[in-house]
Amino acid sequence: MDEELNTEIKDWIKDLKKDRTLRFMNTGTTNYKQLGFTILSLLNTSQTHLFSLENKNPTEEEEEEVRIDIYNLLEMAKHLLPHIEFEFLDRVLREELNEY
Repeated sequence: MDEELNTEIKDWIKDLKKDRTLRFMNTGTTNYKQLGFTILSLLNTSQTHLFSLENKNPTEEEEEEVRIDIYNLLEMAKHLLPHIEFEFLDRVLREELNEY
């Protein structure tokens, strides 16, 4: 890798560290592995909630509550996705592929 790319990657890492602190602050997680498990738990809970509707005859009010719960869980999962990190990894992989 050339010096310009190294500097750019170091800048990205500095930004990732700032974002990581903000992202992890309210989740109870301290690293990306835990963040992944938290997102997976939110998705699994949403799926379980959906299937719970099939196992009973819910009232319209209960169905609406489940829809709201699932919506809120999925919204939380969306906010936890590490988009900046995904962009960083794409950039690094793209640069690595260009070297070969």
